Amino acid sequence: EILTHIGHSEKVFFMRVFLSLLILILSLQSWTKADDIRDFEIEGISIGDSLLDYYSTDEINNNIDPNVNKNTDGKFKLAGFYRKFGEFDGMQFAFKANDKKFLIHSINGGIFYSNIDECKKKMKSISKEISQLFKDAKTNLDLKQLHPVDKSNESYAIADIYFLDTGSVSIRCTNWSEEITKKYNWSDNLRVGVKSKEYNEWLE
Repeated sequence: EILTHIGHSEKVFFMRVFLSLLILILSLQSWTKADDIRDFEIEGISIGDSLLDYYSTDEINNNIDPNVNKNTDGKFKLAGFYRKFGEFDGMQFAFKANDKKFLIHSINGGIFYSNIDECKKKMKSISKEISQLFKDAKTNLDLKQLHPVDKSNESYAIADIYFLDTGSVSIRCTNWSEEITKKYNWSDNLRVGVKSKEYNEWLE
C-alpha cells in the first residue's frame, strides 16, 4: 500500500535533525503489557506530561517552529530542542497553542542510518518490543509512503504503526534518493513518533 500524503509537520521533521533512540529498547524490556499511550516513554517523557517540567516558558516559546502547521487553524504548535542530552541529539514536542500548561500531545525522535537495510532491521526490532507492550493495539505494518519533498518519487518511508484508543506509536524508516542525499546531505533515518488521539484526529 502506498500512502502519498504526509502532513506539513511530518515534512519539517524529516528535514530537521533526527534523534538517537537507543534507550528505547532498554526502557521497554522491563514492561509487560499496556493499553494507554501514556505508558510509553521517550527519554522519560510521556504524552500528557507538562513540557514545563523540562523547559521554561521562554525556552519553549523560543523553540517553536513558526513554519510547522502554519497553514492550519493553529490549534497545535511544535517545539524542537536540538541539543545533546542523554542518548539523544534532540526531541520535538506538540502541544495546544492556548494551553498554558503545555501538555504534550506528541513526541518525536530518531536516529541516523547510512544503510536503509540496517534502519529497517532496527525498526523491526523496536516494533517487536512495542508489539509486546501494546498487545491489543490495532496495527498497520510495512506501510510505504512516498516522500513529497522528492518530486521524483524515489524517496520513501516505510512504517509500522500501532493504534490504541488513546493514541498511536509509529516507527518509520526514511530512505532518501541519491539525488536528495547529495543535494541536501540528508541521511537515511529512523523515526519514532508518539501521538495522542486528539492530535492524530487533528492531523487527519
